[in-house]
Amino acid sequence: MHPTSPGPAAGTPAYWSMLEQQADSFSRSRASSVPGDWADVGALMTHLKPYGVHGLLDLCTLLVLHAIDRCPAELRDGQGRPDIAHLIHGRSDALTTIDATASANARLGRGPATAVDLSDAEQQVVLINDLEATVATALRTRAGHPKARRNVHRALTDRGAGAREATAIFGIVSEIMETIGRHPTHATN
Repeated sequence: MHPTSPGPAAGTPAYWSMLEQQADSFSRSRASSVPGDWADVGALMTHLKPYGVHGLLDLCTLLVLHAIDRCPAELRDGQGRPDIAHLIHGRSDALTTIDATASANARLGRGPATAVDLSDAEQQVVLINDLEATVATALRTRAGHPKARRNVHRALTDRGAGAREATAIFGIVSEIMETIGRHPTHATN
């Protein structure tokens, strides 16, 4: 997939370098953002828009590798791998989803959340909860493995590579990066 605006062609070394820079920047901004402030996401999505869902999943792949590398020991399981149960704040709930839907509608100038939006939001909650296991699988990848990027990407796309899956995975990975960035021992790892 080629971008519709100037930028490196997808899959090239320049593309992966650009995504690595975006992943580093996003990791830092998630660690320092005020809870509920998602301005960094808007800027990132604008930058990735020419690459579509595939670009978002490629970015998520790099973010998972960052999480594997930067996760403090206290947030790891008995085998030393990042433990998703310690990295996310718990399963999504309806109220959080309704709030997020209403906020997204307001940003899009669509007005209050409608019944269709809420139905879609409830479906998204189910999808997010199901995809947490997918992200947990990706977090078990050995970061130093020569095919780590490919293995993480495969794990993330195992359950589908559509827009809903990609945005749900991005949400989960964003929360993980925020947790790692705010953990007191992050600076020592």
